[in-house]
Amino acid sequence: MKQSKKQECEHYIGNRGIYDREIKKCTEYKNLWFIVFKDYPEDVEVSVKNICYECYTEIPTKDMKWNNSYFEKIKQQLKI
Repeated sequence: MKQSKKQECEHYIGNRGIYDREIKKCTEYKNLWFIVFKDYPEDVEVSVKNICYECYTEIPTKDMKWNNSYFEKIKQQLKI
């Protein structure tokens, strides 16, 4: 059975030692994860897929546009 994006994200952060944060919303774009955690729903954390979890930037949830062109814009701004 195919995993949902949320399950994939939970697996990804769990493999990096993060077990105590519940995901409210997430999506994957190329080599990035965009994640909103339930304990901090005001911001979207942007993480580069890597061997460890690191938040590279935060975007206010109210300003977030959940589409590929916006994800690409963020990717270009981060120069990743």
